[in-house]
Amino acid sequence: MLRAGLCPGLAEDMIQLLRSRGIKTVVDLVSADLEEVAQSCGLSYKARALQRIQVVHAFDIFQMLNVLQDLRGAVAQQVSDPSGTVKVVVVDSVTAVVSPLLGGQQREGLALMMQLAQELKTLARDLGVAVVVTNHMTRDRDSGKLKPALGRSWSFVPSTRIVLSIGEGAGAPGSQRTVCLTKSPRLPTGFQEMVDIGTWGTPEPSPVLQEDDCAVGWEGERHQDP
Repeated sequence: MLRAGLCPGLAEDMIQLLRSRGIKTVVDLVSADLEEVAQSCGLSYKARALQRIQVVHAFDIFQMLNVLQDLRGAVAQQVSDPSGTVKVVVVDSVTAVVSPLLGGQQREGLALMMQLAQELKTLARDLGVAVVVTNHMTRDRDSGKLKPALGRSWSFVPSTRIVLSIGEGAGAPGSQRTVCLTKSPRLPTGFQEMVDIGTWGTPEPSPVLQEDDCAVGWEGERHQDP
């Protein structure tokens, strides 16, 4: 979703102008003819900044592995030029490409999942790229509590995990979410905050995360030298 402040000078009036032309998300913007958009909306350098965002579609784990391997090779060649290197990789969602391979007689699924994990960790640890992965949440069959999907093996992959949830109770604001830190190598877990995804502000102190919330996990890996 496009929002004010996404890049320097992208104010609310510009957001409204873009929406009037059918451009409502970052994907819409980077997929549009940015020269035409820049001329009609006066975006100039703002559009060029967002043009650096690249969207790649991968519909199975083999396509995703190919994309990540190509990216790793490209980033490795760019490390000498910090201004041109990739800073962030977002995988949305890892569950969509991994879960069809797990369970049943598909024994190679776990090996492919760990190969994917290794590719992501290589980007983060060896090449200094921040990696953000979205993962679904599922319920434990015994306790009924929410837990990240993809099982115990995947739980060791991300260094940081954030759960983004929305309450189902009456009167729950449509754009407000509870963000809870559930795994971190540096910060105490359990910290949570209420955010408004329309503005990414913090409107009020957050309530306790409820078990019946609808949730998605944001998992990440970022290597930093001590």
